[in-house]
Amino acid sequence: MITNHNPVISLKKGDIIQSYGEYTILQGHILCRTGKHLIKIVQSGPFIVTEENFIGKLVQYQVRDNVRIARHPIVSTTDFLQKQGEAQQEMMQFFVRQLDIYTLPAKKRIMAFLFRMACDIGVFQLGDCYVPAILTQSEIARYAHCTREYLNGVRQDLIKDGWLVPGKKWILLDWARWEAYISGLTGGKST
Repeated sequence: MITNHNPVISLKKGDIIQSYGEYTILQGHILCRTGKHLIKIVQSGPFIVTEENFIGKLVQYQVRDNVRIARHPIVSTTDFLQKQGEAQQEMMQFFVRQLDIYTLPAKKRIMAFLFRMACDIGVFQLGDCYVPAILTQSEIARYAHCTREYLNGVRQDLIKDGWLVPGKKWILLDWARWEAYISGLTGGKST
């Protein structure tokens, strides 16, 4: 349970952060999602859980693995309200981005999803991007709105076409190529 009296909170997989406020992830990953849609994956750094009057309980912050977070006290209501407003605007942009991605054909939708995961949690090295195994293949397929079998077929095509490294890991080759391709799909906006 998260209260205002706990400066550092340890959470386990599946827990949902329900108290609004400003937090910093010290360890682990949190999935920001709504319904069957993954909005973003949050890792080490600050994030805001907005008050319910913005979008009710539509958005959930669900702990993905063992997580340690720090909850910041609200020192200035004005400062928090400004940060909350910025977080709400960002959330609306994420919703619009999700709608844009949802309209793409399945293969492009999968590529856009992989790109977005890489932007959220990827480790960049020598022009490529390694995406840690935070989600299972079944979860990636569910969030990309396709079957696991179709995802595996697309993965093989992406390997054959030089977009991914062969093997079980998700390593996106030639990051600049991915950025250019996704920018073309989304009309110049990176997802």
